[in-house]
Amino acid sequence: MTRIDHRLLRAAVLAAALPAAAAAAPVDDYMASRDKAVTAAVAAAKAGKAGDDAEIKAEEAARKDLAKRMSALVGPLKFKGLGTPSFTLDMFVYGDDLPATRLDGMAFANADETTRVVATPEAVFQAWLAARAKDKDVPEAAAVREGGRAAVDTGYLVNNALVNVGGGVVPYTALPVTAAPGETVYANLGLFTDEAPANALPNTIVLLRVADGRAVMGMTAVALNMKPVLACDQAWKPYNTKVQALLKATETVSDLEDPRWAELAKVEEEGSNVFRTCLAKAPESQAAFATATKRAEAFLQTLRGN
Repeated sequence: MTRIDHRLLRAAVLAAALPAAAAAAPVDDYMASRDKAVTAAVAAAKAGKAGDDAEIKAEEAARKDLAKRMSALVGPLKFKGLGTPSFTLDMFVYGDDLPATRLDGMAFANADETTRVVATPEAVFQAWLAARAKDKDVPEAAAVREGGRAAVDTGYLVNNALVNVGGGVVPYTALPVTAAPGETVYANLGLFTDEAPANALPNTIVLLRVADGRAVMGMTAVALNMKPVLACDQAWKPYNTKVQALLKATETVSDLEDPRWAELAKVEEEGSNVFRTCLAKAPESQAAFATATKRAEAFLQTLRGN
């Protein structure tokens, strides 16, 4: 029997472990630097110093440093048809003293921004999900705690990951895309809009791919030539009647504390939920959903990069 040199065996085991440890350290370093920068920005905002030249310069320097670190962590990714990447954290604080809730990463987009992609290390993505699950006053908090699946099924997460301004995404229905070995994939068909969704038909695919130590999340516009579903429009109709009445009643109301504004938002949301649930189950919708799934499969190929 061949004698085993345990010193050599131990050295080999340690050598095999080194790449993983070395890969983890830069991510930990990034997260520590980010937390330090955000803490400083929040403290400055609470002290009323957010607009001071020194604070502005400090934040700009911190963002530049973090952008460089994130770019190195993500690596030289390229996505077909998408341009030069930019760092997603354009600010550290929202409002007076609330930390930014955007997903850290490198953002890519086409010329008219109808397709947007954010790539980030998986560890950063998981930390972001955990942080969002603790956010206060989030109506979808329970869904957010579900993790990766919720990233495409929950408007709060989609919009904090992919949307800067000019509207938001309302998820409608999950799409059954097929993952390759070694990757986790989730997709949803939804509506990108700058208004209440009402009974509007879906126009956007949202997709998440986790593989190779990265999480890549994207959205892209899709034209499905989907026809209205009469039963679903009928289900929405009584809610729309209430919405129109509340809109008329609040035409000259400037007081944002007026309870009719809250009632309007509630009725719009309830009606839209009823419409979306109906649409997802309607036989008339299934052909369009099958087409959307094929488009999502093609978008997944784009998100695989390079």
